[in-house]
Amino acid sequence: MICHLSDFHFSRSFKPRRINRIIRSIMNVSPDLIVFTGDLIDNYEKWPSKETQRLIEKLKKMTAPMGKIAILGNHDYRSKGDNFVKAILTESDFTVLENEEIFGSNDDVSINIAGMDDTLMGNPQFQFERTLAQWHLLLVHEPDSVLNMEDVQHFDLVLAGHGHGGQVRFPFIFYKIRGSLTYTHGLYLLAKKTLLSISNGVGMSMLPLRFGVPPEVIYYHLNKQPTATKAKK
Repeated sequence: MICHLSDFHFSRSFKPRRINRIIRSIMNVSPDLIVFTGDLIDNYEKWPSKETQRLIEKLKKMTAPMGKIAILGNHDYRSKGDNFVKAILTESDFTVLENEEIFGSNDDVSINIAGMDDTLMGNPQFQFERTLAQWHLLLVHEPDSVLNMEDVQHFDLVLAGHGHGGQVRFPFIFYKIRGSLTYTHGLYLLAKKTLLSISNGVGMSMLPLRFGVPPEVIYYHLNKQPTATKAKK
């Protein structure tokens, strides 16, 4: 089981203690793998440094036997905060992927995970190698990143965040942001066997509120994929 987290946007108004219930919930579910698709903090320039160690302690409490994988989002780069965010994630036992791939397996499945650097503020790579793993996952922050990929059909599952599901949603009004104009929220079938899943995220940006769009943690169950066998004569 994979636990998908995104868009914490920790700040002076959204402090690490706000995720205590999320941590307890995740540990009760006991996922095999935890992935985070960017925007750990809202703005490095305004980050309250006294909260740094507390944030690391909270993130460390989330554990998974196959590890924790993360990528950076556009807000992680604000005010040149990317190195700071990478240091926090690394100290919190996350493996940070920047246009890199990592392989993992347990008794049930083998999985290859590719992590793309942020497309708005980083230096993204849009092509990754296909491997012999049973499952291929791609982590992106902005869901519209897939529009620049020629081989997106090589992935079984693409996980993204960024748009917050609109964050504030009224009937007939949906607020969109750059990087999430085509793919905004929910699920999309990008190819015959390629599913894009976009998280509403946990925190808030620009406005310190959510309306009609609850925060979410998403779980995915991966089964063994059947391998081709020769027919007996």
